[in-house]
Amino acid sequence: MSNSFNVLPVWLDTDTSTGANTNWRGSSGCTLAGVGSRGIKPTRIMIVPAVTGTAIAAGTITVTDPQSSTVLLNIPIVLPAASEPFDILQILLDEAPTLWRDFVVTGLSTATKAALQIWYRT
Repeated sequence: MSNSFNVLPVWLDTDTSTGANTNWRGSSGCTLAGVGSRGIKPTRIMIVPAVTGTAIAAGTITVTDPQSSTVLLNIPIVLPAASEPFDILQILLDEAPTLWRDFVVTGLSTATKAALQIWYRT
C-alpha cells in the first residue's frame, strides 16, 4: 500500500515533502470534504511495519509543519532485543491542542521501514 490521505486512518508508508507536492495539502494529499480548510487534530498515531513480514529498523520518524518548520511529532524507533518481536507503537493524543494545518513526514520506509497511521478529528 502507498500513502493514502483520503482514508481514516491516514496511511503513510513513504516520506512526503512539499517539493514533491506530497504533503497533506499538496496535490497528492488530502481531498476529504471539510478537512482541507482548517486541518486535522490527530487523536492517535500508530507505527506499524510498512510491509507485512518486513522488520522495522531503528531510526526517527518526524512530522513537521512545512510552513513554520515546527516539529509536530518526533518518534524515535528503538528496537527490542533480537529475540523479541516489534510491538506496534501507539501514541494517544486525545488532549493534544495542536491543529495540523499541513504536514510532511520523514523517516518512514527508507529509514525505518515503518508506516504511520493517523486517526484524527476535524
